[in-house]
Amino acid sequence: MSFVSIREVTPHAGKESVVKERMQEISAVMEKHGSKSGLYSVVAGDGAGRFDLQNWYPTLKAAVASFQAYGSDPAYQALMKNRAADPAGEIEGPWIGRMIHGAPKGIKPVIMHRDYHAPRSALPGILKLAPTVDELMASVDVEVGIGVPMVKGDHEMVRLVYRFNSMDHWGEVADQMITDDRFMALVDAGHKLGTLKSSRILVAV
Repeated sequence: MSFVSIREVTPHAGKESVVKERMQEISAVMEKHGSKSGLYSVVAGDGAGRFDLQNWYPTLKAAVASFQAYGSDPAYQALMKNRAADPAGEIEGPWIGRMIHGAPKGIKPVIMHRDYHAPRSALPGILKLAPTVDELMASVDVEVGIGVPMVKGDHEMVRLVYRFNSMDHWGEVADQMITDDRFMALVDAGHKLGTLKSSRILVAV
């Protein structure tokens, strides 16, 4: 199991480069204090145009220690003061999630999220499908994860995460999967357990 803290920042018009630079600086400070930090740009789908900052931890104890350490770092505090004096975007989060299947092995350059609305009672059925999804996606070199919120406004969200090696890789796999009867059967089975609400493609910055 692993845990993730996510901040979602939507830039004000004309402030995209400012937000990107600030978040890269913040991510670097977080890395110094024990976070496995990755910054992504949402390039398509729900939230397109925003930036997502993801910090990964093996335990909640490690997450709390990192949060407190970078929060007291003078470089982090200076960045926060700069943001307060000159806002460049709207931030949501951090919210905290846990991976119940398929913790990331590293920071992949391209990710696809598929967010479902599903009651917690559906999780055993979703996890029962996971090994079959893993086997199928491993044949095209795609890592799969399943995450749920721990601290968030919506606790009936289940996120399927597909991790790709490049945008070209995503395109190739997507072409194959939409005509693969095994994959479509898994999608149909998933729709019986939850309702697909949103999806997006993220590219590492």
